[in-house]
Parts: sequence; structure tokens; C-alpha cells
Amino acid sequence: MPKIKDKILKIHTPSPCYPVIKEIASRWSPRFFSDEDIPQKDLNSIFEAARFAPSAHNQQPWHFYFTHKKSRSYTKLFSTLSDYNKSWAKTAPVLILACAIEENKKGENIFAFYDLGAAVISLILQAQSLGYYSRQMALFDKEEVKKLFPITKNCAPYIIIAMGKIGNFDKAPQEIINYELDPRPRKTAFAEELK
Repeated sequence: MPKIKDKILKIHTPSPCYPVIKEIASRWSPRFFSDEDIPQKDLNSIFEAARFAPSAHNQQPWHFYFTHKKSRSYTKLFSTLSDYNKSWAKTAPVLILACAIEENKKGENIFAFYDLGAAVISLILQAQSLGYYSRQMALFDKEEVKKLFPITKNCAPYIIIAMGKIGNFDKAPQEIINYELDPRPRKTAFAEELK
């Protein structure tokens, strides 16, 4: 009988209609992680990928903060998550806070959040190439984050990313398994040529 992890991986292993790079084809967002930490050398590569993301006028309007499990900062950042996200994110060995820099020398940067998204997907795909999976969370108390941490001025906390290796789903709570067994297929009719 197949293990739960094998069933989940089968559901989340897509069959692209056209060729794509393996990091995109294998990317998905699990809700259960291994306790194995992410070494600093891998985190350096992950953040380096974000550094080379495209941005308007090359302003790179992003800033990332990260924390390892069992640290005080992890506990504090974790405390800002919604109850739903707390139910599964507690297994992630690393949490990353992604912030958009909303203003620069010229004033408001209206492209900041778009550019942050480009940096985040670069970071996630680099992590994927190293064997780490990521799940992004928008449901957290952004004002509380600003109270708890000395966030750089003009930085808007926007997303928290849980990151790590996939955990042993045979040990996961049934609620998490039920979420992961939901295939949520991708839409196919989303791009067409302008005429």
C-alpha cells in the first residue's frame, strides 16, 4: 500500500502541457516540513537568487528577514501568524519575512510589490533547486511584526515564507493530510494571442 507521502507527491507532481524547467514543474507548497535545518550556505544562495530578480529601474525594492526554528525571533514571528497558518507552519525550520520598500529617493514606488513578487519567486525556485520547499502566507499581523522587530524604515511586511525539506507525512495530522490530498488542478485557459 502506498505511503501517504507517495500519494501526496503523486497528486502534486504535475504533467505540464509543454516543457518547463524542473524547478517549476516540481514546485508546490507543502504544509508539513522536516525538522532538518537549512544551512547558511544554502540560505546565501537562496537570497542571492532574489538579489538578481528584475525590478523597475533596478531599484530592488525588497528586504528579507529570516529566522531559524527554536530561536526567540522565530517564536515571535510565528506568533503573528493566523491560527490556520500556525496549525501547519510550526514544522518549518526557517521562516522568511518578505518586505516591500514602498518609498525611495524619488517618493512612492508604485512597482514595489510587483518587484517583491519577482524576488520571492526567484528565491523560491532557487530553494526548490536545492531541495527545499516553500509555502507563502499572507495571513499574519503586519502591525504586530512592526512592533516586535526593528523593521527597516519604509519596509512593508508583506509575506511570510515557511521553508524546508518535505516532512514525513505519515506522521502529519489528518487535517494536514486532507489538505494535501486535495489536487487543486491548475487552469489551462489563461493565455491567448491578442488579435
